[in-house]
Amino acid sequence: MIHENLQSLHATHQQTLAYLLPDLRGGGAERVMLTLATQLSQTGYAPLFVLANADGAFLDEAQRIGARVIDLKAQRLRNVVRPLRDWLKQESPTALISAMWPLNSLAVWAARGTGVPVITTDHNTLSQQYATKGVAHLMAMRASIRATYPKALANVSVSAGAARDLEDLGLLPKGSVKVIHNPIEQPYAQAGTATWPAGARHRVLAVGNLRWQKDFPTLLRGFRVMLDRGIDGELVILGEGADRAALEALVTDLDLTGRVSLHGFCDDPGAYYSSADLFVLSSQWEGFANVVVEAMAHGLPVVSTDCPNGPSEILSRGRYGTLVPVADPEALAQAIASVLNAPHDPMKSRRRARDFRPEVAAAQFSKLLPPAKEPLTGETRI
Repeated sequence: MIHENLQSLHATHQQTLAYLLPDLRGGGAERVMLTLATQLSQTGYAPLFVLANADGAFLDEAQRIGARVIDLKAQRLRNVVRPLRDWLKQESPTALISAMWPLNSLAVWAARGTGVPVITTDHNTLSQQYATKGVAHLMAMRASIRATYPKALANVSVSAGAARDLEDLGLLPKGSVKVIHNPIEQPYAQAGTATWPAGARHRVLAVGNLRWQKDFPTLLRGFRVMLDRGIDGELVILGEGADRAALEALVTDLDLTGRVSLHGFCDDPGAYYSSADLFVLSSQWEGFANVVVEAMAHGLPVVSTDCPNGPSEILSRGRYGTLVPVADPEALAQAIASVLNAPHDPMKSRRRARDFRPEVAAAQFSKLLPPAKEPLTGETRI
């Protein structure tokens, strides 16, 4: 018998789409699923978030869009399978859209025999994300992907490069992973105010979790080089994470105090995008890079590392922004200085950003969903 928190009323007039996530922390994948759920709800699919643990900065937003939230109360992801399976048998949603390995594999396993189709979505380049875990972890990941992903209704990745990486990693047939670029809001509303540290001539913005994938040390070193060359600038980094202390120490070591602000997580970054002069991405790798599209939607010029896999696709190999080598502070500094002093057409950036608006992704997901079920007419579900 499942916990009473898993009990729910069955939707009789709308098809229900369930979105499976570890939680609703303030990350890119979580934001994407909320945006997708909002858009698909406008086409008749009632949103429902099934969470391993019902916490995170975006819980209020889920409630704002009218989504129900189911708390599986699983302290470890491996404990998700049994309560998820019980819930799927009771609720029988139209489909379950799961996000991120290993939760994708667990979702497929939990759904077996329930009649609920699963669409897996991966939001990062998995071979890069788990590169430091060792050979045993790699082999276990490959085995789980190979055993479960082909049993899903569809497998989706957020960029062509990440999709091919997933196929190679899981020994999946070439072309079997669908590419659906992330749905990005166009643009953010300016709900808050932006606080810049120095009142400098040029404002540079970066957004991302404070962890090694984003390689903010390279950005800070490149920014130091830029200042040393006489460019009057200031830098704000929006985001939170495990590397905060190390980055704060590096800011001090590089004598950037007063020029750089590690602002923390910001759930309404529109004011920063709107008041910045340039956006920079310094990542070692990405699955897609939502923040690049967000910046372009606000008309900002973009400097990004040419990392695998999303930025080059978004920027069309440099047509809509400047690409530089990974982990190269000198190249990053030179590109930032050059772009700050060059003319920029904000409408060109905005037009490109519209290729990633939410209705585009929602239409592509709709094509993957099973045919609509007939509404229930009063039968009892036990």
